[in-house]
Amino acid sequence: MILIRKNLANIFSLACVQGANALLPIFIFPYVLHLIGAEKYKDLVVSEAIGLIVLAIVLYSYEINGVTRSVHALKQEGVALASKVFSEVMCSRLIIWAFCVGIVLISGVFLAHDVYLALLCWMLLPLAYIFQSTYFFQALENNVPVAVLSLVSRLACCGIVFTYLKPSDPTYFLPLIVGCSYLVGGLFSTLYLLLVIGVKFTSVSWNNMWNSLVDGKEIFSGNFAVVLFRDSNLLVLSFFGVSAASVASYSVVEKFIKAFQAVIRPLNQFFFPRVIHAVYGRPEPDKIALYRILRLTYLQLMILLLILLAIVTVWVLLNDKVAFLSRYPDKPLMANLFLLMSVGVFFGVSNFMLGTAGLNSLNAKRYLAKSLIATGILTLTLCVASTKLIGVYGAAASFVFGEVMLFLLILRRYLKSGC
Repeated sequence: MILIRKNLANIFSLACVQGANALLPIFIFPYVLHLIGAEKYKDLVVSEAIGLIVLAIVLYSYEINGVTRSVHALKQEGVALASKVFSEVMCSRLIIWAFCVGIVLISGVFLAHDVYLALLCWMLLPLAYIFQSTYFFQALENNVPVAVLSLVSRLACCGIVFTYLKPSDPTYFLPLIVGCSYLVGGLFSTLYLLLVIGVKFTSVSWNNMWNSLVDGKEIFSGNFAVVLFRDSNLLVLSFFGVSAASVASYSVVEKFIKAFQAVIRPLNQFFFPRVIHAVYGRPEPDKIALYRILRLTYLQLMILLLILLAIVTVWVLLNDKVAFLSRYPDKPLMANLFLLMSVGVFFGVSNFMLGTAGLNSLNAKRYLAKSLIATGILTLTLCVASTKLIGVYGAAASFVFGEVMLFLLILRRYLKSGC
């Protein structure tokens, strides 16, 4: 019973972390679009898209192998050895972040003034995630503190935006508010680890940091390739001169899709270690490993389907009854885009379980990385071509195509040994 309560607390805490990160955009961004208009909003989300790419670079591979290394360190020598891992990850990420900020500063020569200032403020977001150290709380299997801090900081952000943001404010005000709110939550997360858990900053050698970067290069290259087909579509739409209204509509839908993904991500994270146990001892992907992982995946897919049906039901019931929704522009376009892109979320869940959790635990990191890179390049190419032909629907279709293609490549590895 104690174990069940602990598992439920962890799942609920992970859900709070994901919910805090996902719900804020779906409340704030539709409101901001309504507040400042499509033209100004376009600059905001283009700079945010670049900021998310920087976030993927800064997080590197530590959200995956950072958990594994921290768990092993805690088992061997407790907090003392885990502190070395914590310090190493923190220093590595801060160095990567500083390098990215330097590039952003130089990019001001090529970017519009409003986009440039907004992008600089978005750089606070990856800095906040560095200090939040979610991976370490997962390793401790104590996600309640980071969940509470995330929720409080995000709610504070919403309160500030809805209370003080005005149509006449510069574009960079929103990312400044979001970045500062996130950063405060991240700093308190670090303080909790230092003061309550007993984690200490230790000296870090360049050699150890370099080895950890090399060790995680396959995971990072795969994660970065995912950014190509999940987070770069807005940049493609903007580059090809799609109307500000269409870019704004796609951006709002993308926020809802990410929230839809975030709803199921706590279960992904909860079942992650169970996948490791399920395939333990198997030297490579095979049909037996596939069957074991699918047993841990189908429940998540059923829950996701129920959530989608609930979302559609709520939309049908409230669409014309809530004043804000009834007057919202481009509703049919947004509804169509959401239904199309939601198909990709189902494949995304399977890709996480079979790929990120499965192949990385079955000595197939390199294959997964190659599959992700191939998917990213082909999907980005398809997005460019289809966007020129059919606009935002092309970007949405390429998102789904990327998830389906990646699923087929991952499935191939399980069904055909020796790849």
